[in-house]
Amino acid sequence: MTRLEIMVTTVLWTGYSPIAPATIASALVCFVLWFFPSLLSPWMGIGLAILALSGVWLSNRFIESYEVSPPGKFAAVRRKNPKKDDPDPVVFDELVGQWIALLAAPHTIIGFSSAFFLFRFFDIFKILGANQLQRLPRGWGVMMDDVLAGLYAALVLYGLNHWQPNLLTAF
Repeated sequence: MTRLEIMVTTVLWTGYSPIAPATIASALVCFVLWFFPSLLSPWMGIGLAILALSGVWLSNRFIESYEVSPPGKFAAVRRKNPKKDDPDPVVFDELVGQWIALLAAPHTIIGFSSAFFLFRFFDIFKILGANQLQRLPRGWGVMMDDVLAGLYAALVLYGLNHWQPNLLTAF
């Protein structure tokens, strides 16, 4: 893998964090999209589909070359990953899933926080079919469970916006 592929697959090397790499990657996505709200237009759904397919390819590349050394300070804290088919450093799937969740969130602190926590909840607990998607081979399993977690979070956010429109827009 090239350094650029590693940087993208690990979302600016957050995947090499010794503590909660997926959560850190999701938080970074929220932070960046807070300052670039134009990336949350409804048309981004098409772009996210392309990103998801790219993520399958990148995940496969990373799995094939898993012994890639992390850059700089992360090299000392890198842990061995028992999940060969979904290595911890691969957090590009969190980027896509979190972005999907944010598409349904109002641009408020409560909206973004809700999207973050809902996505992390659905990603961690893998309910309603996400476990089956995670069992798909290689990059497909890496990406699709997070896509589904993002969709679940977006559905909850759409429901909250519909039935309690002021709830997520207060701050």
